[in-house]
Amino acid sequence: MIASFVGLVVIPMVIAGLARWAAARRRRGLAAGRAVHFRCRLDGHKGRLLVDPRLDRPVFLDRSGSVTALPRGGEALDAAVSTNGRPPFEKVNLRYRTPEGQVLRLRLATQDARTLGAWLGEQTRPVSAPARRLLLPAAPPWAVLALAASLFVGLATADVALLGKHIAAEVIRVDRDDDSCTVGWDGGAQRAAVDCDTTDVRSGDHIRITALPWPFLGEAVNTRTALSVVAVLGGGLGLLGLGGALIFNPLACARRVRLARRAQPASPPRAAGGDEAGEDRWAALDDDLSYASLAAAARHGDRHRPGPRVTRPRRGFGRTSISPRIWVLTTVLGTNAWYSLGFSCAAILEDHLHLGHWRFLVFGTVGIASLARIGWVATDRSTLCGPVLRAARSDSGKGTWQPMRYVRLCRDPGEMTLVLFRPEGGEVTAPLFLQPISRSRGSERRTVGGPAPVGEALVLNTGVGPLICEIDGVRYLPRGRATEAATDPARTRDELRSFAESHLRPAGRS
Repeated sequence: MIASFVGLVVIPMVIAGLARWAAARRRRGLAAGRAVHFRCRLDGHKGRLLVDPRLDRPVFLDRSGSVTALPRGGEALDAAVSTNGRPPFEKVNLRYRTPEGQVLRLRLATQDARTLGAWLGEQTRPVSAPARRLLLPAAPPWAVLALAASLFVGLATADVALLGKHIAAEVIRVDRDDDSCTVGWDGGAQRAAVDCDTTDVRSGDHIRITALPWPFLGEAVNTRTALSVVAVLGGGLGLLGLGGALIFNPLACARRVRLARRAQPASPPRAAGGDEAGEDRWAALDDDLSYASLAAAARHGDRHRPGPRVTRPRRGFGRTSISPRIWVLTTVLGTNAWYSLGFSCAAILEDHLHLGHWRFLVFGTVGIASLARIGWVATDRSTLCGPVLRAARSDSGKGTWQPMRYVRLCRDPGEMTLVLFRPEGGEVTAPLFLQPISRSRGSERRTVGGPAPVGEALVLNTGVGPLICEIDGVRYLPRGRATEAATDPARTRDELRSFAESHLRPAGRS
């Protein structure tokens, strides 16, 4: 249970926090005029966007050594989230139009997309005089974390040295298998196991120990061994952080700048058909993921797939698929962190694991982390509620609603997604969007609410990621942000295969 909680809740929270912190450091470094090299993709090619005062303009350096210039002063057209339901790992596809009119697609972290979208849109400011000295590049997160860990080790050592009790304890028992000794102090009232040199220590000898302060009361460490461990651990982490911030990262940035200068940056090529060129293309898309094949798979799955049937939502014509109040609650508070919070509270109240006072430290930390996760999810998703509900109440007669064809796919009972296509284009049309929809109750007993497998819909873009789809008079509320197929074909293809896997017939069957 604890391992699952750490893997599913704590680690994603830590990754999300570190990602936001690293993005904030890059934003501050960019504002201070430091060299910042962003990890990103340009039109599907992995590399780094170099914003460096040693270069005349920002350039993108891919892994093959090719360089593309990105002039400032353009316009950020839009940004689409390329993942669904996993905020810690979100990537954003940013479309940027250069001053010459070329449209480029950058795929990078959410916070970096906001920073670069605003920075690239600004006009280049003339430099009045060259700087006297070049500022060091923004230190990489791993170097800062190593320095922070070294500082933490130093503070913990100072806490033990100042608040701990330094005494000579009597050796009660020597365990040569574990290279440890059981020592006692305060007249034998306190006992603990510490590391010791079992070749020289005998029962009845006295060794110097440090009795640890709260919250580790009753524990002790060998003073000589602890000093050696602290010196190696703290010093090693400190040298690693200093080396990364002052030596390795500046050398790596200088190497990228030399490669960019040597390659002679060129302006990005102009698309042959303008901004809309290639919109109908679906690179390396197999035939079984076209409109015709997905529609056939959806109809087949609707007839033969095991599990509850899909019927019209119970709320009926002219209403949303589920109650807006219920949708807001499930969207804002819908996280698995509630399970870990309940488990930690139960473990603190009832010591079934026999941890003693340790349960307050262990499960108290788990509970605090769970509350932080719940608060973070609620804050992140609350921004979607207003625009989505306003869009769901808007008049469908206005021109903002666009007609589209759809294919409804199911992965599990109640987990549905709508694959949206253009109203024209025939049977081989590629998908435009993938929009997951919220689970609802069906109009019949033991059924799940949802639209027909294939049909037509009116679609409204909320402006914050999700799409509202009106099908047969019912407006289906979203379960997450939509995925734009053209900005991330590889991920869209994987999502389609994941949903359509249980619908497709095996080869050779009729």
